[in-house]
Amino acid sequence: MPALRDGRRGNGGVSRRTALRVGGAAGLLLAMGGGLTAAVLRRARLHSASDTRTRMGTLVHVTVVHPEAARARELVGAAFDEIDRLEAVFSGHRPDTPVSRLNADGVLDDPPAELAAVVRRALRIAELTGGTFDPTVAPLIELHRRSFAETDAPPAESAVEEAMTRVGYRHVAVDAGRIAFARPGMAVSLDGIAKGYILDRVVEQVTAAGAAGVLADGGGDISAGEGEVAGTGWPVGVEHPREPGTMLGTIEARNQGVATSGDYVRAYTADLRHHHIVDPRTGVSPGHASAATVVAGSAMEADAIATAAMVLGPVHGVELLERLDGTEGLIVTKELDLMRSSGFGA
Repeated sequence: MPALRDGRRGNGGVSRRTALRVGGAAGLLLAMGGGLTAAVLRRARLHSASDTRTRMGTLVHVTVVHPEAARARELVGAAFDEIDRLEAVFSGHRPDTPVSRLNADGVLDDPPAELAAVVRRALRIAELTGGTFDPTVAPLIELHRRSFAETDAPPAESAVEEAMTRVGYRHVAVDAGRIAFARPGMAVSLDGIAKGYILDRVVEQVTAAGAAGVLADGGGDISAGEGEVAGTGWPVGVEHPREPGTMLGTIEARNQGVATSGDYVRAYTADLRHHHIVDPRTGVSPGHASAATVVAGSAMEADAIATAAMVLGPVHGVELLERLDGTEGLIVTKELDLMRSSGFGA
């Protein structure tokens, strides 16, 4: 596991919506030793290209390192083309996507292979986490969103109980030709896993095309491919959940995914008691952790497990991380204490 280095205060003015940070050209300046970056790349006969665009409801930053400057730029463009293609599969906010059709009809015949694969993996992670990550939590998420939008208050207990009858990952069936819900009114939210999957696919595609290094950052979910030009991985900063611009530390990631889930990302109340994360088992926001950062073998895994760790809280969240091979993490309690799995920062 990459070492966790001591944090230092940033320059301020940094959005609290992005909990994981990379420096310079998506990490290159920090990874390659600041001002020596250009010299290092020249000696290695490599070039870098980067771009930032609004995708998947956030800012997505892609950096590619390649022996040819023009090819590096082409691969960055190709990366965003792949993001566009997959966002048209997974978005639950567009009425014409396969996910929206599944949620509207309760069944989807001949689903795209990517969607079937992600739903299968989501159900597997739901099983591994005891249902604390559950892709069918969508009715509860929508209930809380609508209640705070309309009344500026949490939903009534009776409404929560009713929504919970439409939640449960065991009521989803997936086979080669169909995804189907066993109960009417169910819906999936893949926001906690699909973004990581898309970033992983970008890294795989660009690496297969000959890149010497690639990093894809989607609003704090990070997929880090090769990047060892200067003997290190990509540096990723873990931001303090209550102090924007202050880093708890940095880790170096290579061929890994990193993700943070936090109560501050989309909060409904000033005290952060009610936020966008909902415990599928209770129907309300979990109240013991302020943030969970997870490093795993892929951004997809890190994305989903970070959500589960937030729901479980510091003690049980760390227990989960210890059970999962190749997965480490840091959980910040509501009191801002830090709890690490045994391999995080080692």
